[in-house]
Amino acid sequence: MSTPPSELATRLRAWFDHPRATQPSASASGQTFYFLSDRAGHPEAWSISATGGPPSPLLRTKERVGRVQPAPEGDRLVVASDVGGDEHWELSLVAADGKGRRRLTSDPSRIHEPGAWRDSHRYVFRSNARDVRFFDIYEIDLDGSAAPARIREEDALVEVVAARGDRLLLQQARTNIDAVLLLRLGTDERPLNPHSGEEAVFDADLAKDAVYAATNPGREFTALYRFGAEGNGPELVHSFGGDLEHVRADRAGRRLALVANDRGYSRLFLWEIGSAELSPVDLPYEGVVDSVAWLPDGATLLFDLSAPTLGVEIFRADVADRTVRAVTRAAGPMPGPGVAPALAGFAASDGLRVPYWLHAPPGTPRGTIVLVHGGPESQARPGFAPVIAFLVERGFRVVVPNVRGSLGYGRTYLHLDDVRRRMDSVRDLRDLADHLGSTPAGSGEVRPKFGIIGGSYGGFMVLSAISTYPALWAAAVDIVGIANFVTFLERTGPWRRKVREDEYGSLEHDREFLEKISPLHHADQIRAPLLVVHGANDPRVPIYEAEQIVSTLERLNVPVEFLRFEDEGHGLVRRENQVRAYARAAEFFERYLAPRSASGGPTERRGPAAEG
Repeated sequence: MSTPPSELATRLRAWFDHPRATQPSASASGQTFYFLSDRAGHPEAWSISATGGPPSPLLRTKERVGRVQPAPEGDRLVVASDVGGDEHWELSLVAADGKGRRRLTSDPSRIHEPGAWRDSHRYVFRSNARDVRFFDIYEIDLDGSAAPARIREEDALVEVVAARGDRLLLQQARTNIDAVLLLRLGTDERPLNPHSGEEAVFDADLAKDAVYAATNPGREFTALYRFGAEGNGPELVHSFGGDLEHVRADRAGRRLALVANDRGYSRLFLWEIGSAELSPVDLPYEGVVDSVAWLPDGATLLFDLSAPTLGVEIFRADVADRTVRAVTRAAGPMPGPGVAPALAGFAASDGLRVPYWLHAPPGTPRGTIVLVHGGPESQARPGFAPVIAFLVERGFRVVVPNVRGSLGYGRTYLHLDDVRRRMDSVRDLRDLADHLGSTPAGSGEVRPKFGIIGGSYGGFMVLSAISTYPALWAAAVDIVGIANFVTFLERTGPWRRKVREDEYGSLEHDREFLEKISPLHHADQIRAPLLVVHGANDPRVPIYEAEQIVSTLERLNVPVEFLRFEDEGHGLVRRENQVRAYARAAEFFERYLAPRSASGGPTERRGPAAEG
């Protein structure tokens, strides 16, 4: 018998209620730190004194806040927020105490993405106000009365990376991975990394006399490169064992904060520009750093850290002695003993080594759930994940693979699922199930079935797995997933379509293939009960994808449930919706994946131990 939904929801809420603090920044004086927190049930702007004390909400909003950017001088901030998860970001100017909110943009049908302060009164950002397919660069004088002025126009996808006075660093996307860095001085502009083929830029920043970037010209992994003011470059400064992900220069241009990816874990370093000295900063927990920010004096670095045994908190690192101290701290302990996952791997049927994270409960698991990340140019990593922690607490073994096409394993691995290779990544899920469910010859054991859950592209992987290999899966949960690549590409935000075609294929050249591999056209093969979750305001994977697969399975009499959220977009950010959806998913898995035997014990055996 499955657990009552109310009990599941109550326990799951405890995990989601453990607050997450992200994206730290500092006031011009260095006396106040700002960050995003979901303590109130959705992401809002919060502040805390640099000398300590409890944090407080900066700006109470009913909608989520996506960014807080303090001015380099004075006590003003730019705050970005959207409505119902639609990602149509609007910008506001707010005083340091959260009062006096002034709208800088006011067209909810367009996107106004935050950029950077040039100085204490000029701010630059990007918007697709002129043409919904493209992004131009705008500048606004916050002390004047004029509307934002368009300072760069081109039929392309351009974003603001950094700004310092008259220097403006931009990035133009060619694909979701390939990008060109542009340095703009006044109206003069030059590309820093003109190239043919592909060159990724994960991050970049302006130092005193150069641009430093995490990029990979002719390399498998991104490394630290320097582009000099005199026009020379790129010059390789330092390489790491994996990708360099974050580059942040202090205001004086004396040093860089660097975050590198080491098998999924983050490693934090300081780079002294003058002496070319690299030194590590020891993190208090093994986990993932998503953002870093300098205090104005360059003597202290702020960063967020996500770890299974911590949650997500803000820390400060002092440059002089490399000491690290907590800035934020949850009011209470975590709901349970968060357990770090084990890094494992298996050999796919074509011999490729595919890594995965194994989250195992104590004792014999009730069943195994495969969780597939989105992207696909993304990576499952060992951060704090309330849903995984909850499922493990419920007795499930949760396996999170980085199938071919994932980030973090080099350029070659990243492209192993492109276009006509798409189904090779789905086959990785079958091979993973074979690996997890293998038994000694002649053992007489019945091969177990698995649960599977994923969001966005991971939702496509769920639908494709259960329609391509239906015998493997006992239950499935699709969250904002793609059911038909053709209708997805036709309806996704027009600013996204071109940069996604390099990965998925184009409607012009690959329509027949995209139709062929779309799970919607193989729905008659699906046997696993399916739960579908989608936000009505999703601009990336429109809700039509969910509606198609649900109506088709209903017609085929396949068990399917649909949770539609009118106030969500691409994923769930509101606490009440998170709890409702994931508690239902847990109940779904408990009902179909982990039935109890007559003796009351679980019917599924434990799989093999994790491989190193």
